[in-house]
Amino acid sequence: MRTIRTPVVVAVLALAGCGGGGTSLPAHPTVEGPLVKGANGVWIFRPAGQPKRLTIFFHGQGGPVEATPANHRPWIDHLVARGSVVIYPRYEISYRAAVMEPTIAGIRRASGRVDVDDLPVLALGYSRGAALAVEYGAVAESKHLPVPDAIESVNPVPFGEQAQLVDLSPLRPNTVISVLMSEEDPHALDGARLLMRRLETVDFPADQVRLGVARSNKTFVADHLAPLRSSPSARAAYWTPTDKLLAEIGSD
Repeated sequence: MRTIRTPVVVAVLALAGCGGGGTSLPAHPTVEGPLVKGANGVWIFRPAGQPKRLTIFFHGQGGPVEATPANHRPWIDHLVARGSVVIYPRYEISYRAAVMEPTIAGIRRASGRVDVDDLPVLALGYSRGAALAVEYGAVAESKHLPVPDAIESVNPVPFGEQAQLVDLSPLRPNTVISVLMSEEDPHALDGARLLMRRLETVDFPADQVRLGVARSNKTFVADHLAPLRSSPSARAAYWTPTDKLLAEIGSD
């Protein structure tokens, strides 16, 4: 689909005592993954010391390149530096309509290896992953997985799971849903409207939904691919709103 040439670490690091209930904490940020092969794979990024929050990062559709953390690695590293454990489910190797099952499998595997109990949870998604993040929020509780306190949906399409319609009515009504659209993405507004319609259909509280627009400037084009970039303008357009949302749901 698209490639940002950012090095990606995929080696599994030895993490003594850092699993759920472990007695020691890493002195430096660490990365583990992909755990298992195929669509059920997942990466775990841990911060140094005591984590402050959990971020579950849902990539966009794109097969082998998009399904590794390469395109989003600078953003992931930023989140880790600010204290997030980041879980990055692979959910696909090539295009597949049904992605919720491997998404759940990956998150279950990762959350069983780290102590994320009582951490504030953000589901952060881009493009197809932007809709998948919302859909995950609706199924997480029934699957006994970390339930998002907030969801950031960036340049969304209407549906993440495309094999069947995910019922959004189980979303907790106090969940904050922030929808961020790039002003020069020709499809983001339509995707956001259709996603909003899904939320309206299940009577999700309108005052829990926030809409934002990432703006272009003389040196930066806020298009569909812009969230994959890490320039100062891209960071201000996408990372800063997410940081504010994270600060809102948990201490900094």
